[in-house]
Amino acid sequence: MKGDVVILATILVIAMLEIVSLTSFAQQQEYTGKPMNASISQPICIQISDKLAEGIFFTNETTIGVQYPITNMKVWNNATQNYAGPSSQTLYNVTACSGNTINVTIYHCACDNLKCSSGTCTPGVDQLYVEQKSDGGVGWVNGTTATPGDTPSYYFPGIDTYQIIGGKVDKGDNVYLRYWINPSPDNAPSGVYNTTFSIRAEEFGSSTPTCSC
Repeated sequence: MKGDVVILATILVIAMLEIVSLTSFAQQQEYTGKPMNASISQPICIQISDKLAEGIFFTNETTIGVQYPITNMKVWNNATQNYAGPSSQTLYNVTACSGNTINVTIYHCACDNLKCSSGTCTPGVDQLYVEQKSDGGVGWVNGTTATPGDTPSYYFPGIDTYQIIGGKVDKGDNVYLRYWINPSPDNAPSGVYNTTFSIRAEEFGSSTPTCSC
């Protein structure tokens, strides 16, 4: 019996030595520092209200919802939808879509000054300036509710220049707007004056884009 124990112990010692020997001589190979890469291009979505999509049509200083010729060249004259909503709310707004996963910055720009198209004015020559002049320009105000303000806080900075109207807009949020014109020059000949504008959204934190109407 004692001999059997000795034999068993000897076998265990030999087996352990073999395991140690195998471990000591095991081979390995490793690859490190290999690239893993992803490129993100966040989708951006905004929606503009129906009335803003129709355009900004200036009327006289008191009329709501209907465009009439401007007769007072010394005051701020409304855009037609400034107060056309319920409880005199504006119907001009831009919405950041609910599916956005990032904040966006929203801009607008005027593509040109308002140029004469017909009337006593000379088509393509006479114009009304959108930027601030000593006698007026095109002004606007923004806000997070449908009653953003009753007087302009800003002017268009000029033509083909994007201007922030909503600095950091989360998904589902709105930017509400009102627009006015105090015709400049105030001695502009009678007639119809037109231009176009653009609305754009960029990822928050991006540099201001170039407006190219």
